[in-house]
Formats: sequence, structure tokens, C-alpha cells
Amino acid sequence: MNIAKITVSAILFVTIICGVVLLVYVVRRRRLLSTRYFFPLIISAIVYSFGYLCAVNSDTVEQAEFWSYIQYLAIPVQPYIWLMMTLEYVEADKKLQRLASIVGLYHPIIYALIFYTNPLHHQYISTAKFVSNGYFMVRVTEKEILFWVMVLSGTMICTACVIAYIYAFLASAKEHRIGIVTMALTLLPPWLAVYFTASPINTLRLDYLPVAAVFSALLYVMGVFRFRMFQFIPIAYEKVFRKSAEGILLADMTGHIIDANNAIAEMYPELSRLSGSLILSPFLESHPELKELSTNSAGILYEWDDSGTVKHYRAQLTSIDAENGKRMGQILSINDVTLLVEYQRRLETAAMAARAEAETSELSFLQAQIKPHFLNNTLSVIASMITRSPDEAKALIAELGEHLSNCYYFDSASPMVMLEKELESVGTYVAIEKARFRERLNYHLLCDDIPQISLPRLVLQPLVENAIRHGILKKAGVGNVWLTIREEEKGVRFEVKDDGVGMKAETMEKLLYDGDSTHSIGLSNIHKRLQKHYGTELQIVSRLGTGTQVSFHIPRNITPERRNKT
Repeated sequence: MNIAKITVSAILFVTIICGVVLLVYVVRRRRLLSTRYFFPLIISAIVYSFGYLCAVNSDTVEQAEFWSYIQYLAIPVQPYIWLMMTLEYVEADKKLQRLASIVGLYHPIIYALIFYTNPLHHQYISTAKFVSNGYFMVRVTEKEILFWVMVLSGTMICTACVIAYIYAFLASAKEHRIGIVTMALTLLPPWLAVYFTASPINTLRLDYLPVAAVFSALLYVMGVFRFRMFQFIPIAYEKVFRKSAEGILLADMTGHIIDANNAIAEMYPELSRLSGSLILSPFLESHPELKELSTNSAGILYEWDDSGTVKHYRAQLTSIDAENGKRMGQILSINDVTLLVEYQRRLETAAMAARAEAETSELSFLQAQIKPHFLNNTLSVIASMITRSPDEAKALIAELGEHLSNCYYFDSASPMVMLEKELESVGTYVAIEKARFRERLNYHLLCDDIPQISLPRLVLQPLVENAIRHGILKKAGVGNVWLTIREEEKGVRFEVKDDGVGMKAETMEKLLYDGDSTHSIGLSNIHKRLQKHYGTELQIVSRLGTGTQVSFHIPRNITPERRNKT
């Protein structure tokens, strides 16, 4: 029994099994970056190991030569695969990757042509014979000039990959360099195996490339799934941090600035050349617009002249604390809020213009009671959302615009509006309040079918607003507001009910007849307009600690126009 031959065969068999296991492992994670190149790499390693296993166990030179032809189906493509994996990992320019994918094919194509045409020119391998290495028979070849040319070509590709990794290592943050080093190490085993196999010190005349290729693949898998080189950390770091439109600066627990992304480095060029000696506090002091950050944890707003264009920025300094409360560092974030500031100014201008115009009519009394703090609070909510939830902030801006449009619109010739449109106004107002108070507020619209009727503008929305402001928000915990619309035999009944704090009887009298705006928004105005248009009035039922119900009735066959004529 040839123990040495069995041992070598067993090692080769194990490499095949390892290759199959890695193949299955990678297929399940095929969506990760660069696994599309790793897949053919493992296939080539399996083919090479299988061919060499059969060659080792061949009894004749002819059999060994046949299996060597199988081996050389896999050898030429491996340098090409490593080159493409490297360029994708270091995020080389897309044009360079496309060029390399075409030019790099020279190696496998020329290699295959040279090897499979060798019987015609014998410039790759001149002779091959079957000799004993002291333990078992091995195939020994005399290598010629073209063999060393292809080895040199592979070495050039390996060198290009190493240079790419060195460049990526120098350009990356310290936290991610272990992944780059691991990836670079995966290149070494195959190329060292090639040189060792061809060297005179290889007295056993064995080919160590199959084992080296599988070992290299194991390193690669460790890099992917241990350090997550191709998954979250480098992609998130490069895409989210490095290329974010938001300016971000990182300082460690000693106050030294350790990293800054591209956006903030464009604003402050000294951050593009971090040497470890730049400290956060002096940096803030050297820029007047950032001085207040050291004492203002809520952040600051400031203007910046960008090539003649004035922009507005919001800067905030946030501490990074460990679980034990110890400060680990700080983050300086700077956001461009120019559009938000301009939009806020336009809204304020529109509000001022609307208030001035509203004084020309009876309805303007109600419109003018939109409280400034509601607008300011809503804009503050939008400002807080603009970075953490831009889509939600955008939707809230649209709701606010719609709400202001409904509130400030006035047409003296036609003060009426369809019920469906009035309900839209209520919906936009509730949506804004829901964005501010979240789960504290629940709104329920109870209506089977919306009646096709018109009613005076700004009747329902102020009633709902009163229920929220003076009923729900003055109580602890969650509150509910119900808007019920019910068709009756003689008309349509509207009811706004809440389960808030309620009020006393004397307070209810003041609401309808004194017009006390500190306890309500325009109830007396609504009461008078209903009396004028329909001869009906508001009905209020309330109990302290239970809630309030406000209702009114619109007759079916009496329109405002008919009543005004009579």
C-alpha cells in the first residue's frame, strides 16, 4: 500500500469537498458583492483539483496528459477572475472595470492557445515523462520559454491587484483596513504555489496549486462573512458616510478629529487633510458660524456664502456615549436647509398676506384666528424630520400647504363649499396634528355616504380643531375625536365629539355669545353664520372629565340663498 500516494489523494479529495461546500455556501449568499466572480473561481478550483487527483492516480503518461488537459481548462481563468474581483472590491471606475473585463481576457485566451497547441511547437512544455518521486509515479515536464511568459503574465496581474489593494488601504478608514489586508492575502497562496511548484526545491514534484487555491478561497470567505467586506460595512461607509450630502465629522473621546466626509470637507478644506493633530474645539472656534455649537446642544442655524449664493445650514453636535454613559466621541452634522428656510419664509409671507386680506369679510374673522404657534410648531416638526425622514417631511409640507390654502382662501361671492371639500380640509389639519402628537391623538370619521350638499366654509375644521386643542391635548394620555355625519329625514346632522377634559356650563355660554377665543376657535362666529344661513345653531353638551359634544343641523330643503332672500 502506497501511503504517500493515498495521503496526497486524500488531501486533493478534501480540497474538492471543501470547494463544493464553499460553492453551496456562496450560492446561498449570491446577492453579495463580488460573489458572481467567486462562483466561477470555486468551479475552476474544483475542476483543477479533480483533474490533478486523477493525474496523480494515473498509471501511464498518456492518462496523466489527458487529465492535465482537464486541469488546464481551469488554470488560465483564475488570474482574470482575481483581477475583476479586485477592481470591483476597491470600487474602481466603471469604465476601468469594463476595459479590464475585455483586455484582461488576453491571459486565459493566450494561455489556452499556447497550451493546447503545444504539440505543434513544444515551446510551452518540450518533454513529459513519468518518473518516481520516491513514493509514487509523477508526471515531470521540461518547461520552455512560453511557460515562463505566462507565469510572468500572471505575476503582472497579481502585482496590479496588490497595487489596487494598497491604494484602497491608504484611502480607507482604519476600521476597515483589516478587510483589505485579508483580501490582499487571498492573492498570495496561488502565486506562491506556482513558483514553488516550478522551483528545484520541489523534490516531490507535486503541484501545490489546488490546495493553495482552496486555502485562498477560505480566506476570501472569511473576509466576506467574518469582516463583511462585500456586504454592509464598506458599502455603508463609502456610500452613506463618505458620499452623503449631509456633512459629517467624527471626533474621538480626546477631541481629535478622526474622519470627515466629502460634503463637509468641501465646506472646510482643512478637513480634507486630516493628520490626527486637528482638534474639534479649536476647529469650531476658528469658524465664527460654528462657535455656538460647543454650548448649544439643540443645534444652530447659520448662513453661508457659497460663491455669491447665500445658503442656510443647520449644524448640530451630538455625543456618542457608551452603555455605561462614558463619552466615546462626538459627531458634527451639517445639513443644507436652504429650501426649508425659503419655504418657511414664503409660508410666513403668505400667512401675513392672508391675515391682512381676511379683514375684509365676516369669514375673515374666523380665518384670522389661525394661531401663529400652530404654524411655528408645524414647521418645527418639519425641520426635525427633514434629515431623519425626508419623505415624511415632504408629505407634511404638502399637507401644511393644503391646510393653509383651505384656511386662507376667501371668495366673497361664494362663501360656500361642498361637504367633500370641507372634509378634505379637516383631513389635512388632522394629518398635521397626527404628525405632531402621533399616538396621543385618534380621529374617527363616521359617515356611510358623504351627502352631496354645500355648507359655509370653515365650519367643521374649527370644531375638530377645538376638540383636539381644548379637549384632547389638555388631558393626559390618548384621546379620541369623532366626526359623525348622519342623514336624517329633514336634513343632515353633524356632530363633533371628544373624550377630553370637558368644561363647565358657564364656559359653554361664553363660547357661543362672548366669542372668547382663548377657549375656542371661532365658535361664536360659526354659531352666527349657521343662524344666518339656516336658522339653526350650535348645540354644546359637555361634562368635566368626560368630554364635549358639539352638533348642528342643516335642513335639507332650505338653502342659504333661499333663506337670505326671505
